[in-house]
Amino acid sequence: MRIVTLMTATVLCVTSLTAATSASAQGRRIRPMHPAQGEGVQPRRQALEQQFRQRSEQIVRQRLNLNDDQVNRLRSVNANIGGQRNALLQQERAVRMDLRDEMAKGTAADQSKVSQLMAQAHDLQSKRFALQQDEQQQLSSFMTPVQVAQYVGLQAQIRQRIREMQRGQNGEPQGPDQ
Repeated sequence: MRIVTLMTATVLCVTSLTAATSASAQGRRIRPMHPAQGEGVQPRRQALEQQFRQRSEQIVRQRLNLNDDQVNRLRSVNANIGGQRNALLQQERAVRMDLRDEMAKGTAADQSKVSQLMAQAHDLQSKRFALQQDEQQQLSSFMTPVQVAQYVGLQAQIRQRIREMQRGQNGEPQGPDQ
């Protein structure tokens, strides 16, 4: 239980620092920060993100019973795949925002542009799926199938918890169907 509490606290810290970035990227208005308040935010964020990564690694090591070599290889896979995943997610977000803007025009929306954006969105989803397959294949080279499944499950739980906390910070409802 203590691991879950520590992980939740760490995720809360990282999430609170990323919520403003997420809201801004989604076109939401956020309160401007005074320059004096913003001083030191980036180093503090980096430190919290580093703590989050270290704590997550400890949890994964413990729950999956990984040895040092497996942890080192996992770090390598995460560095490689994580950068690619983030780039794809940013591209997908940009396409969704462009599509939303075009659709907001109603009947004046450019049919050709909407079609192009839909095709881009589909292509990016396919690339993300291929990246997930590549990640699982790489993980399978040094983890058992059970460890891979446990790892994928842990990742999904963490992402879901982060989304839930971000919704709560942004004032969005957190009902059971959210």
